[in-house]
Amino acid sequence: MDITFDVIKAKVIHLLADDVATGSDEYGGGPLYGSSYDANLLRDAVHAALDAITIKMWKPQTFDIAGSISEKDLPDGLLAVEGVYDKTAGIYLPHMNLQANEQSLIGVAGNAWSLFPHGKISFINDLGESGAKVYYSSVWNKPEAPDEVIEPPESSTIAICLYAASYCLLNKSAGSADIRQYNTKVDSGAPTDIPQKTMSDFFYRRYELELQRLPSMEKGNIR
Repeated sequence: MDITFDVIKAKVIHLLADDVATGSDEYGGGPLYGSSYDANLLRDAVHAALDAITIKMWKPQTFDIAGSISEKDLPDGLLAVEGVYDKTAGIYLPHMNLQANEQSLIGVAGNAWSLFPHGKISFINDLGESGAKVYYSSVWNKPEAPDEVIEPPESSTIAICLYAASYCLLNKSAGSADIRQYNTKVDSGAPTDIPQKTMSDFFYRRYELELQRLPSMEKGNIR
């Protein structure tokens, strides 16, 4: 089942024991937001959650490199290169380990790759005429439109919502900290007693537990 940006935001609002505001998209108004949590905060929270889950569940991507070149710009959102397939030689190229006094990793293809300089993938020798295909892990796209479908698998929905709820409460706790510094009554507790921070930490711990439940994705062996 496809899950849209608005559905995710509504789930986060419900997790926070808040109500969808009557002026938001669910009622024919603007972007979806809650009575206590505005649309911009909810958007930032969901976007942050989509980045956070990439530690366990990332977006598998590929891109092609033309032949007869030795350097190529990396795409935006790249987390790590998982493998490089030399189309001319028909093999996966080794990753060049930048370590002194180590034997070369270059194999029968006579080539290897590295991620130097920053933002580029480079090869010791020019690629053959057929070029190469690069397999890499990437961040998920950040939705903006209410009906835009969330890219990660449905199994990650709970983790996304828990992290987003923690993010929203972290924002609220920062605002409360400015007020509680003036608490002086004995029965008001210490200035560091911030309920929103406690709940933010609770949601984050639940997010980590949920993340452990998700199956690990396979990483490429680049050595």
